[in-house]
Amino acid sequence: MQLKGDLLVEFDKCLALQVKLTKNIIEAEHNKYLKEFGISSDQGLLLKYVIDFPGSTQTQISSALHKDKTSVTRMIDTLVKKNKIIRKNSTQDRRIFKIYITKETEENAQAISPIFEKRQEELKKLIDDTEYEITLKVLNQIKDYYKGLNK
Repeated sequence: MQLKGDLLVEFDKCLALQVKLTKNIIEAEHNKYLKEFGISSDQGLLLKYVIDFPGSTQTQISSALHKDKTSVTRMIDTLVKKNKIIRKNSTQDRRIFKIYITKETEENAQAISPIFEKRQEELKKLIDDTEYEITLKVLNQIKDYYKGLNK
């Protein structure tokens, strides 16, 4: 605890801070087991999105991941160099690229998926179904709140 003016600020009671710290811990753990595949946690998230939504545009990926377009472009450039994804011109608009995974990534996804499924099962054992649904609801409310601050 720390005293700030007349207010008592409790480090461990700050919700936004705890969400951020939890994100950092999860990201560090993901980075550990994604390292052997040559990708970071953020790159893994982008790949997961492209696996689930093949042919997505960079704008769609940026919106879905809540990342600025420059960061997404940089991640895509890196993943293209690593032969994890490919860009294909859109048949409707040559200025737009559609993003697809490579055969190598498809094979690695089959190796990576069980790791994520195991973590998901562990979380579901940690908290019951009701708490799980409430947690998702609260996290979505927090995301919506922060997204609304920039409007």
